Amino acid sequence: MLNTLLKTTAAAGVLTLAGAPGWAHTLDAMLEELDPATLGEVNFETSCNEQAQAAFQIGLLLLHHMMYRQSDSAFRAATEADPDCAMAQWGIAMTNFHPLWPGGPTPDEMAAGKAAVDMLSGMQIGTQREQAYVGAVKAFYSGEDLSFPVRLDAWAEKQRAVYDAYPDDIEAAAFDALAQLTVAPRGAEAVPELRDAGQRMDALRTEAPRHPGGYHYAIHAYDHPALAEMGLEVARAYDSIAPKVPHALHMPSHIFTRLGLWAESADWNARSAAAVLEQHEGETIVDHYPHAIDYSIYAHLQAGNVEAAMGLLEDLAAHLNLQDSFGSAYAMAAAPARLPLETGDWAAAAGLPTSMNPALTWERYPQAVGMRWFAVGIGAARSGDLNAARTALDELAGLREMMTERGMGYWVTLGDAQAGAIEAWVALAEGDEARARELMTTAAETEDAVGKAPVTPGHVLPARELLGDLLLELGEPDAAARAF
Repeated sequence: MLNTLLKTTAAAGVLTLAGAPGWAHTLDAMLEELDPATLGEVNFETSCNEQAQAAFQIGLLLLHHMMYRQSDSAFRAATEADPDCAMAQWGIAMTNFHPLWPGGPTPDEMAAGKAAVDMLSGMQIGTQREQAYVGAVKAFYSGEDLSFPVRLDAWAEKQRAVYDAYPDDIEAAAFDALAQLTVAPRGAEAVPELRDAGQRMDALRTEAPRHPGGYHYAIHAYDHPALAEMGLEVARAYDSIAPKVPHALHMPSHIFTRLGLWAESADWNARSAAAVLEQHEGETIVDHYPHAIDYSIYAHLQAGNVEAAMGLLEDLAAHLNLQDSFGSAYAMAAAPARLPLETGDWAAAAGLPTSMNPALTWERYPQAVGMRWFAVGIGAARSGDLNAARTALDELAGLREMMTERGMGYWVTLGDAQAGAIEAWVALAEGDEARARELMTTAAETEDAVGKAPVTPGHVLPARELLGDLLLELGEPDAAARAF
């Protein structure tokens, strides 16, 4: 249905798709370059005119794939086709806060989302169903000086109420699962919520077998050690509906990583990175590229392919013009640290530069900066430079204060584990074996409790692995084996 609608409305006029990297800037040209059939299928009827409806549905497809910049462009094309299309403004607002991505929107994204919500406040919203969707996105942008988690909670509550009101609405079901994942607890406590969301998306695929949310959100739901096996089939099938979408090519590696399928992870992420560069247009490379490279480097290192990981790191370093986002920042901080930490080159880890890609606004991403200081601190402590290790601890303490002020609870806790690990190795170097064991054990338990964030394939060096190393140093191979 979507393909037919697009082909019949494309001839009616030209829609500007400003800023859609790698894709044409008119709807009819876009149809030649980007076959909507390669994005999956949705069917969300709105009160907009036919041409706006066509662009809206492309935006919605891309929104479910979390291709946010391209999705934003399609929704803006819908507003040009129909200035009274309220759901296009809803779409613009939805593209700018990224529910499952850590860090929250940038100031520019927040401003763009609020501008769309302001437009909605002065528009006639067509149906009660549309009003419900608009009310949910408004909840995220309401209020001043609220933290990202507080805003997410407000959105998720309203979004889940949409599904309660419209239980037969496939889109409501998909966004309900996304909202459920957004507010699910961390660690082992998350399993019931994640399993429920995943199984509901499995059921959605039965009803709508080409709906991108049924694939994407299921993979996120099963991205947990206790559930990963349940996600393998859907992970391997995602490219059947979206063979050219960079994030769709990356997402299966979340499951491959959980299951140790390193060759598949490296291969799919290589496809994802190549798709980004192939579709790239303009000065800025979107954050799907460094994200895929970080995952691929991790996979190669787990398989012992150090040379391949080094080659990818060189490729990443050659692309400095990255999108200023947390996804880029995390990859640029973590990927170079993985190499010396995984290979035990502690002096190289201690010598990692603390000044990173100047295209990124690092004060927005203290948790990413913390990853780099953690690597430096561990490297320094394990190579005997205790003064440098203490400097790293001071830097982490300052970042902790910043993250606490911003309500970044997960990253504060993870930072505590990182600082505790450095302190443990400093204590070991000073001869205090009992304190070293206590600190490192606590760090491992803390890190285990919070798990990993979706943005990362794995911690740059897991605390429990560091505990195993420390126990080996203490001459306890059996206890070390249990830790490993």
